[in-house]
Amino acid sequence: MSSLKVKGVYVVFLAFLFLVNEVTAKKTASELSVEELKIVGQSIKEIEEALLNVRIDSNSWVERGPSSSGPWERMPICLSSTAFFGGTSSSRARLDVHKSVLEWKAGAAPYLEKSYSVSFDGVQGRRKAISSSHSGNTFNINKGVILPDAPIQLRYSNEMTGVYASLFFHFRDAPDPFPTTFSPHFEGATDPNYLDVENPEVKFKVVLEELRGIQCIKMAYIGDSFRKEWWLDPNRGFALLRHDNLRDDQDGNEQVKSSISVTKLKKVAEDIWWPMEAYFVHCPFGVGDPWRRIVYRATNVVANDPNFDESVFTVPFPDGYLIDDQVAGRKYRVGEEPNAPAK
Repeated sequence: MSSLKVKGVYVVFLAFLFLVNEVTAKKTASELSVEELKIVGQSIKEIEEALLNVRIDSNSWVERGPSSSGPWERMPICLSSTAFFGGTSSSRARLDVHKSVLEWKAGAAPYLEKSYSVSFDGVQGRRKAISSSHSGNTFNINKGVILPDAPIQLRYSNEMTGVYASLFFHFRDAPDPFPTTFSPHFEGATDPNYLDVENPEVKFKVVLEELRGIQCIKMAYIGDSFRKEWWLDPNRGFALLRHDNLRDDQDGNEQVKSSISVTKLKKVAEDIWWPMEAYFVHCPFGVGDPWRRIVYRATNVVANDPNFDESVFTVPFPDGYLIDDQVAGRKYRVGEEPNAPAK
């Protein structure tokens, strides 16, 4: 396998694109060989490692409907934010929420509006509460928390910020020992011991298949009662185009549990394509609940900024903020003497 690079991607990647076009011109849903899996895995790994940093400005909102195909009615729930991430090998992240509107089932109003910032620098997390609004009133919070781990808001916002629709961070919060990026799935698939030997019914398949007129690599995990599928576009940096999560109901009928559909992509750096518009669909959580769809739209994406400031992953606390430091086990107010009691 050649190590000569062309525009940051191995020559084998270019050879694989030729292979895709040749094979799919003859037939569809053709399964990839072990050698082809190695080529795909190596090519995706090169692209994953090419991402050094990214900033995403976006708006998103929630819709509800009677089925997975709608019709959809927009709800007040929404998020306007700026997100920052390091590369795929980094756990560092930050989310600045300019406006978040959520249901407030036990509160004084049906919906609660908040603004806040959360960050994780790879060692400690921070959460800065800025303001809260309901019933026509706005309250300045001015409180901060230092945490021993990443704030949970970083995980819960991955759909609203579009992160789960990207090649780079779709598996970001996958539980151990599941891989946190796409490339190990392809590389590991060449190992006969890749899948859990205690669950031999789970099959891993990679085929060439057309989606919306685009020749794609489809990766799938197939079990007795479930099927998970991902479609990647090899002509646009293996960008994720679709993900389906299906399970059998109690009668054995296959049902959609959730899906992701990416409808707009933008080349934001060499070999890096980012989702600019995506839809996340979820089945009802309980009896009588509606289907829900998150609509994500990016307004600006900057990747591999040479002037990227790494200090962005530590949210600053302004003077006067009351801080609950759960790492050091103390509370204090910013700008006052370190040993002075919090007021």
